[in-house]
Amino acid sequence: MIPGIDINLFFLVPLGLAVGTLSGFVGVGGGFVITPTLITLGFPANYAVGTSLAWVMGNSIIGTLRHRQLGNVDMKLGALMMIFMMGGVEIGVRLLNWTKGLGLVDAAVLSVLICILFIVGLSMFREAINTKAKLDTVIDSQVISSEEISSADVGAFLLARRIKGINIPPMMHFAQSGVTISLWFLLIIGLFTGILSGFIGVGGGFIMVPSLIYLIGVPSFMAVGTDLFQIVFSAAFGSIRHTLSGNVIIFAAFIMLLGSSIGTQFGALVTRYLRGIAMRYILASTIVVAFLGSILELVGILSGGVVPWLQTAVIVVIFGGLGIITATIIGLFIAANLYRNTLRIPRWIESLLAHD
Repeated sequence: MIPGIDINLFFLVPLGLAVGTLSGFVGVGGGFVITPTLITLGFPANYAVGTSLAWVMGNSIIGTLRHRQLGNVDMKLGALMMIFMMGGVEIGVRLLNWTKGLGLVDAAVLSVLICILFIVGLSMFREAINTKAKLDTVIDSQVISSEEISSADVGAFLLARRIKGINIPPMMHFAQSGVTISLWFLLIIGLFTGILSGFIGVGGGFIMVPSLIYLIGVPSFMAVGTDLFQIVFSAAFGSIRHTLSGNVIIFAAFIMLLGSSIGTQFGALVTRYLRGIAMRYILASTIVVAFLGSILELVGILSGGVVPWLQTAVIVVIFGGLGIITATIIGLFIAANLYRNTLRIPRWIESLLAHD
């Protein structure tokens, strides 16, 4: 497949299955997991990046189609955010090339990534914990109407309500998401997310999904589907550029898509059984895994590679964390089906499940 390099293709299917499940459920492209994993499996870095983007494009198409069927995609909002993100990506790429010229690119990218992951992950965990406590209180009081629970589930997004309350023309209304907001806020959020995406080299899902939820006020699973929709186009642009440069192993991307085509469909299906709070917990957990892996990678770079066990630790964190998160999604899906069949489940799980 790559001259002079032996790669075990049997690892690619389960990898695609696991990351596809995660992608379909929380709306991230998955490139921040796929790229380092491919490097670990023996892909040169340029092939890992190009092949990862090709996979992200195909996987996002599958996820978008499934979420579209479930009514989780706001095409109008996604198209606008995609346009604004493209401008930001160009700025981010130029910043990346500038740091590359200074010889600081690896440390700079990982440092920015670690900071963003820490801020976003900590904020999401704090919100998720507080919101779950409110949901538990509502359920324990035996008041479990959909209106009461939905109110508790979105009641923490004070910043989004304040932003939507600022009337700066032109105002944009998005019927699918039930959101009315100034176009200028969408421009700022899209540009900022695009700059970060272009600089740290990922699709930006772990930044865009929280932005849609906490800053714009889009319902959690609508944010997932809408983000996957805009990732299709940004990943397509990147994969075409890398294909023209000879950096894409089409066969490897196809093999991973065999697994992710099932995983993404399953991940999207699970959104019908769980509340938005469950998605936010899973996304925050994914961010923590990426945060820990990035710290270990940065320590390895700064140490000049003199600590041999660090690479093994990165592999354990990524694969172990990914396995635990995938198992958690499957476990929640099973619990949701038991609950719908009126079977007993642990009380602390009930607030994570959708109530029909």
